[in-house]
Amino acid sequence: MADTPSTSGRTRSNVLTRVRSRLGRRSDVTALDVDQRMLRVVQVATGKTPGSTRVKRVEVIPVPVKEFDLANPRKVGEWIARQLKSLHISPSTVVMAARRGEAVLKELSLPHLKDAGEMASMVHMRAARELPFSEKDAVIDFTVTKVPTKKELQSAKKETIPATPDTKAHVVVAAVRRETVNHYQAIAEAAGLTLTGLALRPLASFRALKACVPEINGDAVALISVRRHEVDVDILIDGRLVFSRELSVNLEEPEDVTEAAGQDCITQAAKEIIRCLHSYEGSEAFKPLEHLYVAGGTGLEDNLLDIIRSQADIDCKRMPPPTGVRLPKERETDATRTLTALGLALGFVDERGLAVNFLAPKRPVLRRNQGRAKWLLSVVILQALFVFLFGARSKLAEEYEVKLSGASGLISAYSILAKREKDIGRWTRKNADSIRSWHGANRHWLEHVAFLSSVIPQCDQIYLLKINMRSAKTAVISFQVQVRDSDVLHSFEKKLRDLGYIVKPVSFTPTNDKYGYKFRATFDLTLPGRFPLDLLRHLDTNAPPARLPDDIHADDLSGILGQKGTQHG
Repeated sequence: MADTPSTSGRTRSNVLTRVRSRLGRRSDVTALDVDQRMLRVVQVATGKTPGSTRVKRVEVIPVPVKEFDLANPRKVGEWIARQLKSLHISPSTVVMAARRGEAVLKELSLPHLKDAGEMASMVHMRAARELPFSEKDAVIDFTVTKVPTKKELQSAKKETIPATPDTKAHVVVAAVRRETVNHYQAIAEAAGLTLTGLALRPLASFRALKACVPEINGDAVALISVRRHEVDVDILIDGRLVFSRELSVNLEEPEDVTEAAGQDCITQAAKEIIRCLHSYEGSEAFKPLEHLYVAGGTGLEDNLLDIIRSQADIDCKRMPPPTGVRLPKERETDATRTLTALGLALGFVDERGLAVNFLAPKRPVLRRNQGRAKWLLSVVILQALFVFLFGARSKLAEEYEVKLSGASGLISAYSILAKREKDIGRWTRKNADSIRSWHGANRHWLEHVAFLSSVIPQCDQIYLLKINMRSAKTAVISFQVQVRDSDVLHSFEKKLRDLGYIVKPVSFTPTNDKYGYKFRATFDLTLPGRFPLDLLRHLDTNAPPARLPDDIHADDLSGILGQKGTQHG
């Protein structure tokens, strides 16, 4: 993925916005990157001449181990404000980056349009169908990473062949929830700062890669960004981000764990990285990797490199210090630990700005054809006139018919009552048939529901979403649950089979909800003709748990009513 969009032919308003943003980027830009362990601050200054960029400040500040909740934007912002004050930094332009795990990232092949507004309309239409959340709750931005050349388009027209990926524009779409944008804005507001840009970490890391190793822009490169609690695996081909994953790891400090446990954590993280590389090999955009760079400042990068180098035939190296920009003296080591923040600041001061900015996303431009609008308005007015004339005629005809036939009102009322009586009878017969079917089949539906509620695991592992009991002929109980992990799902399925239920193959989908339950599964239980357990005896011998003392039903409703009567005397 390129770090800048390649669209042209912008509207006049977009041109003015670009000029104003370019003037604003001549001042200092401060990039903030905060996670569970570190606050990384990079301040970049630009001069009047194009390309004169230098890094003024590079700071790495550990976050407090206790009383630091990254999910609380107010406390995080107040802590950042205190740190910037102690460093004597008063930023006017602040940019931040969202994590890869907070965004949906997808590459699309679309017809190339020179107008950015029309391209945005096409992107929004395609992205809305593939988002895992509602479009109303999403902030969508995109960047065009590759456009077909005139030669390719002309050859495609001459050969009259269908459009191929080579004759289409490659567009990378990024979307985050609106609450994610509000979270970062709340952090900046609590710190007393004005957030100007909100980008994405993989794009910022790629911009830092260009500053560190500018000669590999056209190769297939894997960039591994290592942090203590997460690892980003990004793969770029010809300047395009074609694969990106965020891995959750637990690389504790050496003094917090034993040497063997620490090495085991490193080995496990390396295995997850290798799995990501194998997943990339199965993608449509696969191209053999030529370079692999490991970036980070945890001190574990060399161990990871050794493990990856032993299992993958790739040129593996540590990320070198940035050579494309001027750094402060004796800050090269800190610069390698703040590559994301460095790339974020450099991307903002580039000629075209951030490739993806969730605070100022590219939006569809609505253009109205005035001539067509007038023509449509005249057609609508003409249609309304005809409707009014025919409506007046119909109303007059109805009034004369009422006068001629005084019994028309009674006939209408009779028709309404007859139809209502017919509907009520149909509803009554349908419910009566259902009740007779339930009673005649003697399936013990309610006993089975009570029995299932006693064998289902605790709610910290599974919770029920919905349950449905089908007709007595099919004798199927269908219910849907949200499951913590796959082990609980398989053990519950085996338990139901052992109890005597006929369980159809369970369909489940990875659906991670906000409570941490990772799977959603649907069970279809067919009741056998003769159930091996005596449900009534089971329910008698397994009494329900005692109610809580504060439950209003614990002492029976009669006790509550008696207390009320005593109170009012």
